[in-house]
Amino acid sequence: MKIFLTGATGFIGKNLVSHLQKHELFCLVRSREKFESIKNGNVFPVYGDIREELPELPEADVIIHNAAVVRASSKAYYEVNTAGTAALLEKAKKLKTLKKFIFISSQAVSGPAALDKPALEGDEPRPVSDYGKSKAIAERMVRESGLPYIILRPAAVYGPGDRDLFVIFKMVKRGLAFIPTGERHMNFINVKDVCAGIEKALFSPRVNETFFLAHPEAQTQESFVEAIAESAGKKCRLVRVPSSFLKIAGEACALLGFFTRKTALLNPQKVRELLAGHWIVNAERMLGELDFHPSYGLKRGAALTLKWYEDNGWL
Repeated sequence: MKIFLTGATGFIGKNLVSHLQKHELFCLVRSREKFESIKNGNVFPVYGDIREELPELPEADVIIHNAAVVRASSKAYYEVNTAGTAALLEKAKKLKTLKKFIFISSQAVSGPAALDKPALEGDEPRPVSDYGKSKAIAERMVRESGLPYIILRPAAVYGPGDRDLFVIFKMVKRGLAFIPTGERHMNFINVKDVCAGIEKALFSPRVNETFFLAHPEAQTQESFVEAIAESAGKKCRLVRVPSSFLKIAGEACALLGFFTRKTALLNPQKVRELLAGHWIVNAERMLGELDFHPSYGLKRGAALTLKWYEDNGWL
């Protein structure tokens, strides 16, 4: 299959390039240096930037639109996640060979949910951050494009190469992990399962549908830490951080980021998501209609991820 992929050099993208080795991949990359990080026999560069005028697209069978910013200024979320999607859709409409447009969205679109009522794909979106809002607008654009599409909303993604949840692995290895006060449940999914879910969507007869990608078993923040600790063979002390302190810390990191011109991992929008409540979804449509069943439970996924960090010198 001939696939045009955006976001190929990011966390999910690099794993996806490795996963789709049997396919012909045309990857949008900003530079030759970026291309070197994913270079392979089945991978061909298309030089361009989602934030600028896009080049003409190759006549692909499927487009997988994975490019996004997950930690940036409010303006950048809409420039990349929203306007970038709009620009790509316009280019995609010119392709005569295109059979499907797969948009990698996010659980951030649906927002938090009540513990006794996990989010459904058809629920009204309730994003609490600009990231989620920018993705929600992009989803609407995909639905209104007239192209055959599948929208995938991964839950909290972790795995080899991830830099966000890596901080938790790092804390556990040091024997001391900080988590917000209060009990919060959430669905996780290993990046290997995200890639398998995307491949499932490639061949699925379903079109014009939206699916969560999530391991169906919800976890707590404590159970995530415990799974990592068990894999590492470490005892880890949990320290609960008051929400008021997290808010102050988020503002302080935002101020620091203003001077360094880098958006910190902990920032006011991330704090808003952390404190919003339960991030849980109903995975029945994924299991039934998409017929996708994640392979990596939390223990197996944590062990795989920990080993990758250790093998690659991150820990």
